[in-house]
Amino acid sequence: MTENVELVNKYGEPLRYDRNFQGPRQRDRSCTDVPCLILFLLFLGGWGFIAHYAIQHGDLNQLMVPTDMFNRKCGIDSSVLNKKYLFFFDLDKCIDPLVPITGCNTPQVCVESCPTQNFDWNSMRNTMSFDELKKRLVCKSDADKATIYTKGDIERAISENRCARFYFKSQQFLNRCMFEFSDQLCEFVPKYLLRNRRDSKLLLPGNASVSQEFQEMALMMQTDAQARVAPQVSTQQKEVDEQVGQCKRHQLNAAVIKEKMMQTDTRLAKLVGNLVARFYNGTHDAQRLGEEIVEDLVNSSTVVLLALVVTLIASLFFISLMRWLAAPILWFSIFGVLTGLLVAIYYSFKNYSFWKNTPTVPMHGFNVHEQIKNLLQDSNNWLYLSIFLCVCFVIILLLVIVLRKRIRIAIALTKEGSKAVSTVISTVFFPIFSWALYILAIIFAIGVGLYLGSIGQPSFRMVRRLTENGEVTNEPCVCNGPAINYTVGEACDPKIFQQYCHINQRLDNCIQTTCSFVEINNPTWIRWSMAYNIFGFLWLSFFISAFSDMVLAATFARWYWTFKKRDVPYFTLTHAFCQTALYHLGTLAFGSLILAICRMIRLVLEYIDAKLKKYDNTVTRAILCCMRCFFWLLETFLRFLNQNAYIMCAIHGKNFCSSAKDAFNLLMRNFLRVVTLDKVTDFLFFLSKLLLTAGAGVSTYYFLVNNPAVIQLNHNAVPTTVVVVGAFLITSVFFGVYSMAVDTLFLCFLEDCERNDGTPEKPYFMSKQLMKILGKRNKLPQRQRRSK
Repeated sequence: MTENVELVNKYGEPLRYDRNFQGPRQRDRSCTDVPCLILFLLFLGGWGFIAHYAIQHGDLNQLMVPTDMFNRKCGIDSSVLNKKYLFFFDLDKCIDPLVPITGCNTPQVCVESCPTQNFDWNSMRNTMSFDELKKRLVCKSDADKATIYTKGDIERAISENRCARFYFKSQQFLNRCMFEFSDQLCEFVPKYLLRNRRDSKLLLPGNASVSQEFQEMALMMQTDAQARVAPQVSTQQKEVDEQVGQCKRHQLNAAVIKEKMMQTDTRLAKLVGNLVARFYNGTHDAQRLGEEIVEDLVNSSTVVLLALVVTLIASLFFISLMRWLAAPILWFSIFGVLTGLLVAIYYSFKNYSFWKNTPTVPMHGFNVHEQIKNLLQDSNNWLYLSIFLCVCFVIILLLVIVLRKRIRIAIALTKEGSKAVSTVISTVFFPIFSWALYILAIIFAIGVGLYLGSIGQPSFRMVRRLTENGEVTNEPCVCNGPAINYTVGEACDPKIFQQYCHINQRLDNCIQTTCSFVEINNPTWIRWSMAYNIFGFLWLSFFISAFSDMVLAATFARWYWTFKKRDVPYFTLTHAFCQTALYHLGTLAFGSLILAICRMIRLVLEYIDAKLKKYDNTVTRAILCCMRCFFWLLETFLRFLNQNAYIMCAIHGKNFCSSAKDAFNLLMRNFLRVVTLDKVTDFLFFLSKLLLTAGAGVSTYYFLVNNPAVIQLNHNAVPTTVVVVGAFLITSVFFGVYSMAVDTLFLCFLEDCERNDGTPEKPYFMSKQLMKILGKRNKLPQRQRRSK
């Protein structure tokens, strides 16, 4: 009794019966938190203005300027003012998903224009003159090209990787030279058009009347560089002609090409191969493995799609079955954990007794294996482990005994959630709408940020190039005229530097010393606009998440507060969507604003921490660590409070503060039930997702292994992995909706317990099972009783 009085004093009195209460069905709703909605709309208007200004005055070309291997900005730095395009010696090495992190491992140089002709040293060195070959050469620097006087010099420069061995006719894309995808090249034609299998050639009648240039390019279409050699004998030339002719005929039929390209693509195989090469020894084997992975993915696409569809149906079916499976799964898991602890206790005591009575000498080595062996042979370690396991067993057993009734309530609410989701099945697909909005918000914020970052004046600094050993060069670069005050490390102008800075009396341009781009100096208000853009993204993303939560909460609350469940309207989700959009956007703006402010503070703390790392102040780092931990905990609590506030707002139609207060008080008056439900549902949903994901993966692998006549793959694990990842994502979405259903029904259940007493005037809305657990029942006339 004393405990109840204390709860009332702290968290308010239990809710009283209200004859006019109809839950989400009430029609006298009004708009909530209108000032916050107006503020949100004004904020979005300001964000739109910033976006318009950024697009009008920004120039993404300033951010997209390529950088060569010498860290020079093409077309901007002093030594490459007239060379604004970036050329890659071997573009194949750049087809790697880790390139943004690790960089492209091939020489990259700035050039005046992208190649307009094809070049292959192996096939052209005997058919072209020296002057023509030198004209087509692309080298790391003009100095490297100037030292070439004979074909032997060309061979030596190419062998030393100072000049490119081959390249294709290219077009510029974002000032980068990319392959020109024209009808002259079969670059994107799948490899099986040129070969049947890896150990056999595809010899079909071909058209021998093709150009010599195209024959040369056909030789270069092999994946490995070793295959780029000229034909030496007539049989090889015949094979080339036949392959090229076959390729040309397929190109004439666009529909066939499109169909065949869908089966396998050399560029995709190259990308996967480059990724595999980072975790696999042998580049050639890695490329081959990449090709096999791509082939398996394409060939098994139908099986993967079918498996994911079956997983989707199985998830829906499983959620429907949770009303019968929840209790067996949970109790079996609890007793399984207790049984496992007992087995572990027995094993620990057995080892303790054995090693206590067995004299041993500890291992004196310092390797990990011997140290672990010493730990396992120490009887005291087994004794401590046995005591720890016994304590865990006793605690879990006592918790199960004390909380058994609340665990039964949590299971019953999980079953109720299953019924609600099964009744309004459209709710499981509603997150797709939220995802679409979220993706649009990300695209918009990134676009605005890039345009804002491009506004400002570029700054340049006079620097000396580093050698391969990391040493600074000492080139005697002297500046005269307007550049007489230029010194290393100070600001400069690239055009003036190029004109007035030289290394000798012949006025040769400085090579090792350059006027290089540093950064774009953004005006102060542009920097504030960037912060505005970041905060806008946070606010909008939290708003979208909140909108999804409230629509689902209103849907499931409407289901609970309908006395006869067969009377639930068909368009419940649509009604909840319209109700939220018409009345409660201000509440969503208020709650999301609080979270956005908290997250922004966390980002500022991370920025400060990054800036102060170089000072290595122990006290400062300790303070920042405490503050980061505090705001992380605060955001976690606010997320929990906001979600429950949205549920109460969906039920009662009150503003954010009133809804948050009512939700918090209601939860604190039932604290043990809250903790029990949270842990029980988390455990149940984790096991369910694990079961469905593992089932999808095992079923797919079993089908592939036992049906080789249906589909032949190099690696059965490839489509199985894709199915496992896809199944986990599908189950996460579905059980996210299920979790929201359980949370909403839980609040409705707590309010139902406080508001009603089972009399004809105040009947319970909960299920018969919940009433049976609580020892309650509705005292209704027989004709008015509902079936659950």
